[in-house]
Amino acid sequence: MTKLRFEVILFIAGIAVIALIALTSGAPPKQPPSVFSSYDTGPNGYRALYEVLRAAGVPVTRFESPLDILAPSVRTLILTGYENDPSAIALDEHDALSLRRFVENGGRLVAIDAEFAGSADVTPGVGTTLRNGGGRDAIALARNAYTLGVRRVTGAIDWIFPFATPRGVPLLASGQGIVALAYRFGRGEVIAVTAPALFGNAHLRSAGNLCFAYNAIAGAGPVAFDEYVHGYSDTPSLWSVLPATVRAAAWVAVAIALLALIGANVPFAPPYRAARDDERDSSDYITAVAELLRRSRKRAAGDDVVRQAALDFRTRKGLA
Repeated sequence: MTKLRFEVILFIAGIAVIALIALTSGAPPKQPPSVFSSYDTGPNGYRALYEVLRAAGVPVTRFESPLDILAPSVRTLILTGYENDPSAIALDEHDALSLRRFVENGGRLVAIDAEFAGSADVTPGVGTTLRNGGGRDAIALARNAYTLGVRRVTGAIDWIFPFATPRGVPLLASGQGIVALAYRFGRGEVIAVTAPALFGNAHLRSAGNLCFAYNAIAGAGPVAFDEYVHGYSDTPSLWSVLPATVRAAAWVAVAIALLALIGANVPFAPPYRAARDDERDSSDYITAVAELLRRSRKRAAGDDVVRQAALDFRTRKGLA
């Protein structure tokens, strides 16, 4: 009985799990945070920048593979900050070596991030940023191809390179420090920008922001936004391509199998002890008595015993 009740409990639990998954799979998904990705249409996303470059005729693509297999045709690589991206794939020393090799061989790296860590950063040869008091505007310092037509850019500026940074040409600066600089590295060049918000969807409408972004990215050949660091991959796993309903059904099957395994292997009642082979019951007693009567060969005596037993039975039942 205890075992049966437990099986009923398991069945009810399984139904509850199925109902819970069905309810959660049908609920609207939680809105993800806006990140610096060319797929993102939120305020921080770079979707507008990607579309503007494409509409202007810039050969722009999205790169969704590890850096060591970057196509040789790509001449400008845009790497944006991913620290607050829940799907990010962090870069390591191997990726840093790939970036270094890309720039040394003549590529242009546009690194758009807030916290640059100097020699410990994946961006080759970059300096170290400091936290800013929270500026909003920066002006063009140098007069070159990158700042052509740019007077002022607008957006949140939380980190800056100090004015004493020894390498590079300051391109943009606020009252506290350098916001964007450019420097040669090997046969290529690096443009480091400390304010990712400048190129986000919310601020790209500013003429200065858009003009500086175009100058920094276009004109050096095919352009690629690195989306692999934001969790996008052109070699998805089997699980990721399954529809949400199929994945929910798979989890239901796993839950049911788990409950079945628990019910089959976890004891919830005292163990049943089988009767021993040599253990006797009442039938053995009756058989033994009958055998004794047969061996006695005293039918009369045997009849007396049977008759007396019948009389006793009738007396007990009130039939005598």
